[in-house]
Amino acid sequence: MQSNNLLSSLLTSSAQTTSANQMPVPPQQQDPLAQLRDIHVPTEVNVWPLDWGWWVAIAVFLLALFCLYKAITAHIRHNKARKQALALLESISAQQSNWPVALNSILKRTAMSYYPTQQVAGLYGKQWQAFLTSALKSSDIKLESDLGLLVSNVYQATPNPSDFETCKGAVKNWLSKAKLPKNKGAYGGVNDGGLNDGSPHDKQTKEPHHA
Repeated sequence: MQSNNLLSSLLTSSAQTTSANQMPVPPQQQDPLAQLRDIHVPTEVNVWPLDWGWWVAIAVFLLALFCLYKAITAHIRHNKARKQALALLESISAQQSNWPVALNSILKRTAMSYYPTQQVAGLYGKQWQAFLTSALKSSDIKLESDLGLLVSNVYQATPNPSDFETCKGAVKNWLSKAKLPKNKGAYGGVNDGGLNDGSPHDKQTKEPHHA
């Protein structure tokens, strides 16, 4: 009888222990990692609007680009008449009976593209030669002598064929070495950058006595 009571007590104690182990665990006693918040991802950095320093840098870059464009276009415009003259020079040959006048005409038309027409158109002979010499960037005795040879051939009824290459070289050298103004307007005239070939004064360059 006592053994039965002891067995009953053990079974009751075991049942109570099992019941206690099966009781729900309060929330605060659950896994602590479950209470952590999710990782917070920062919002993307927006590049606009830019900081004022970037705006200044962009403005400086655009200004420099504009100045470069203006400088390049001005250089091309300034050398337009010179390049046209050099191209025209290649079309003149010693077989032309009036080659001295043709060569001198290139010089006169080029000069009138950079200098006021009224300053250049009426020059001929020694005055014209002196103007060509004064327009050189630096003194060049040989070139000055060759230009004089060209001017003298203009007034000859029959030019010396052996002088052609020298005179043509003188024209080419003058076009390369002359200090041609960048702004004809500063001298009282206006020009579009090309050879002056349409004015009445320019037609005078084809006549020996007005070369």
